[in-house]
Amino acid sequence: MIIGIGQTANTVCGLNFGTHSDVFHCDDVTGTAIFEMAFMDKEIYVVRTKDTQELSKLNVVIDIGGGELDHHMAGFNVCRATGEKYASAGLVWKKFGELAIRNVMNENKMDISEEEISIVKEQIDREIIVFVDMEDNGEKACNHVLSFVTQFLPTWLETPDYDSAFLRSEKLVYDILKEYIKNKITQFPTKKELQKRYSNIEEGILEIPAQRMKWLEEILSYNERHNNAVKFVIFPYPAGGWAAHCVPPSMKDKFKQIVPFPKEWAGGNKSTLPVISGIPDATFCHNGRFFAKAESRESVVKMCRIAMNLI
Repeated sequence: MIIGIGQTANTVCGLNFGTHSDVFHCDDVTGTAIFEMAFMDKEIYVVRTKDTQELSKLNVVIDIGGGELDHHMAGFNVCRATGEKYASAGLVWKKFGELAIRNVMNENKMDISEEEISIVKEQIDREIIVFVDMEDNGEKACNHVLSFVTQFLPTWLETPDYDSAFLRSEKLVYDILKEYIKNKITQFPTKKELQKRYSNIEEGILEIPAQRMKWLEEILSYNERHNNAVKFVIFPYPAGGWAAHCVPPSMKDKFKQIVPFPKEWAGGNKSTLPVISGIPDATFCHNGRFFAKAESRESVVKMCRIAMNLI
């Protein structure tokens, strides 16, 4: 965990981490967040300086100094297998990403295999880190999940406190990146749980254990191999009762439905929907006709069956 920031090493701190001072960019902020995550059980002091003597005293230095985690040296041309050149964020992720993933995994009491850890590391690189690198290397500018970092830079109308702004942006990057990693880790137990349940598909309806399960990509993959076998997922609703969610035909058309709920139900609530649907404990149908609720599992299954013209 980061315990402070300054321009000189903290002699009583376990880890002194260095990067350049003054204006910061997404790559040095992201690299710092990755390092903090990789050593979340350690006290880390961040030193932001361009003084080479001070940098030489630090445990790890990124984005300055010409070491293994700096990409500014003449002739630097370390690239991914897919051709994109590394910047400091990518170099830090390459070196410390696995440690960061393991710490997030342990913190959330999750367990995945070595192969799955490697998959998560590659996914995070391809979906987030590579865009930070390309931006910093001037290869490609595009919006990405961490594009907000430069909004933390002091404006020209204020007295700049770059170190304070750096830490505020780093904290947000740290939290966002950790949630991304946690969700990527979860994909593997999610897939295994759904695979166990496929044998219990009832007339296109699959029960899942919780609404917050990220089922979409796995079920769409299953449907590609099984002729859209799953048309609805049902689950206990957090606020009580049961709910059903329509399965879309593909990720490209994820706001469409293989089978929507009836047009007449759109916008129905607990006062109107029982009369319209003929289901006494029906409580809600979204205007988009992709989501519906009822008080009982039996009724929500019945709503799905009506939508499929099975009743």
